[in-house]
Amino acid sequence: MKKLIKKISTLFLLILLNSLVIILIIDINSEIAVKDILLENFNSENNSYTIAIYKKNGVIDNLFSKDFSCYAESKEIFSNNFSNGKCVLTLPINENFEIYIKNGNKESKKVNPSNYISNILEFNFNDEIVYLTVGEKYKLDYSLKLVSPDDSFNFKSNNEEIATIKDGYIYANKSGKTTISYAITNKVLEVIVTDLISLPAYQKNYKTHLPCNRYSLDEANLLDKILEFKINKAGYKTRAGAVAAARFLTLEFPYRIPYFYENGRVHESGVNYADGEGRYYKKGLYLHDSKKSDIKASFSGPAIWGCPLTNWELNETYGYYPGVKRANGLDCSGFVSWVLYNAGFDPGDIGAGETEYPYQLTDLGNYTPLTTSLIYSDNLKVGDLLNYWGHIAIIVGIDDNYIYVAESLQNFGGVVTRQYKKSTINQTFTHVVLMDDYYKNDGNLKKMW
Repeated sequence: MKKLIKKISTLFLLILLNSLVIILIIDINSEIAVKDILLENFNSENNSYTIAIYKKNGVIDNLFSKDFSCYAESKEIFSNNFSNGKCVLTLPINENFEIYIKNGNKESKKVNPSNYISNILEFNFNDEIVYLTVGEKYKLDYSLKLVSPDDSFNFKSNNEEIATIKDGYIYANKSGKTTISYAITNKVLEVIVTDLISLPAYQKNYKTHLPCNRYSLDEANLLDKILEFKINKAGYKTRAGAVAAARFLTLEFPYRIPYFYENGRVHESGVNYADGEGRYYKKGLYLHDSKKSDIKASFSGPAIWGCPLTNWELNETYGYYPGVKRANGLDCSGFVSWVLYNAGFDPGDIGAGETEYPYQLTDLGNYTPLTTSLIYSDNLKVGDLLNYWGHIAIIVGIDDNYIYVAESLQNFGGVVTRQYKKSTINQTFTHVVLMDDYYKNDGNLKKMW
């Protein structure tokens, strides 16, 4: 009986040893398995991220401490060795890598980090709110940092009737509000689509004059926000910001702001001390009575743009008589001053610079004759001011044959953009004020809209 028990014990021990050998052989010959990959660090300044790779341990790994290595191949090789139970790699963002782990002399095993960690390291919309015109196509402005490149645009519109998304662009379909979201992030962009303005376009036929009290308080406030948005996107306190303001009032706003002789200016030495009468010394548009509370001093007003105001200048040709009411608006330097002020600049007396009458703003930059060679050179830019005695205007577009000038004059009935042939423009304007030193920064400048 004892012999039988001994034989059975010996047989059981042999079976156990054989099983262990088989397990060890299987473990030795098995492929390396990844237990987990974790994102350890993301350095947004250096545009790099760090991952830790944890290998799934087999029987031998549990019996004996055994290191392994990992490396990543792209244009260069990034490698690191096992320590403290993990293998660490620090890699540049948004590059494709083939990542491998290796245990001793075993063949390398390719691993895919995207199976373990999110591809998105950082995402932010660069705007909180976007204001668009019906029919407008707007490129989404965002910052996105990925583990590996991703050409797909995982944006979604909450209401596609108002705005749709395609290839990284928002297409504004009809007036209303919607939100745009991206992939798995919780960030959203508010989109407001409006028909209060139109897409910028040059019109040979002047727009109708702005009616008195045309806009409600909500509409006036929205137009102010749209104007501010467009200036900021072009570049606040830049040349492009000033051009954006001028284009807004002449090419996008649906009405013509009337011409109105100034009744005075906000200046300590001025005889007439007035605000918003031929000039408007505030940010935004002068479209609602609520703006009257901001008026510093009045001479014959206050009256918002388009509403009756007593005129004190005589110009019989265009129907200006002292004591007769005309629709309030902007004179030529009042318009250009409004443009500069809304773009973040202060043209001296909040109206016309430091020169004596006629306060033409010609002292703001390099005042030089408008020669043919200058007209056809790259030195003449949108945002520069054009002048002849008694008048000032601002360039808002330049193409191969024409210069587009935003200006306010009695014979135009207010603020408009006019098209001048390059070959003959210096028959109208005698000088240009080159504004590089004034603006200092071009911003997101475009020759045409």
